[in-house]
Amino acid sequence: FLLREIPSTEDGDFTEGKFIERYNADLAGGIGNLVARVVTLANKFEIQSTKSLPASLREALQAGETNCKEALDEFKFNEALMAIWELISFCDKYIERKRPWEENKKQKEVIGNLLSVIGIIAELLLPFLPETAEKILEQLKSKKSRPLFPGLNP
Repeated sequence: FLLREIPSTEDGDFTEGKFIERYNADLAGGIGNLVARVVTLANKFEIQSTKSLPASLREALQAGETNCKEALDEFKFNEALMAIWELISFCDKYIERKRPWEENKKQKEVIGNLLSVIGIIAELLLPFLPETAEKILEQLKSKKSRPLFPGLNP
């Protein structure tokens, strides 16, 4: 929460309510939900990650990695995390648009693409959430989905 919400050179505002809201939105509902959905589908349809990505995912991934690296180089941890969560949000929109839970000829490709991108997201998260990043990478390997973050009640 502190790294995401408060720029490293400025004062910030912390409340328990804001913490719970950010936790539920970004962790439980964001990365946690994305990983659970994709790993479950990959297990169900026995899909591995793909090597080549479509242009839209490749561009989003490159932008996310570049923005994250540039922000880290300037010790702007909140901006680095914003870049990662923009990539997570892009993946959420991608999965909603492509609907890989419905049978279609691109279903396996879409799930494989998402597995690849989630692996890179996990690597980007290593400096901030090392245990979570390792759990994500393990789930990608084993194709066994386990909740990363239980939701918190306000």
